[in-house]
Amino acid sequence: MPASSRPLQELRDVHLPDPISLWPPALGWWIVFGLMVTGVIAFMWMRAYRRRTKARRLAMAELGAVKQHYNTHQDDQWVVRRLSEIVRRYAMATFPRTEVAGLVGSSWLQFLDRAGRTNQFTEGVGHLLSSGPYRPYAAASAAELVPLVEHWIQHVSSPARRNTA
Repeated sequence: MPASSRPLQELRDVHLPDPISLWPPALGWWIVFGLMVTGVIAFMWMRAYRRRTKARRLAMAELGAVKQHYNTHQDDQWVVRRLSEIVRRYAMATFPRTEVAGLVGSSWLQFLDRAGRTNQFTEGVGHLLSSGPYRPYAAASAAELVPLVEHWIQHVSSPARRNTA
């Protein structure tokens, strides 16, 4: 091996690494992106769910106020009127107007039974919602009607909302 008189000249220059590219991103950025997408989807789903259940939440809040008033005053006639209003407004908010707005009497009770998959409105205490609000006195105790209305509001299956006003 010949010894060179200038060994430093045989050395090569410092070789710099290639610059860091922006693509593909590092694993951490993929995780951040995945979390952001998941968060946006969850937010949109929750917002749509809240919008879909707004009428139910409002009806249940009103029903709670009616129950509280009934426990204090025991006014059956007032409770029957209020329950009739709550059910009617909830049905109008949940179902198409053309299907609900003109219903009265037995057709109204049949609709409530069909929507709630029950027979308690035509054959049970629910018949008070048809004629009870127009009587000067309550024909039966409203305490029996409140759980029926509460169950109906919670379990009614609403169809896909169509824009029919």
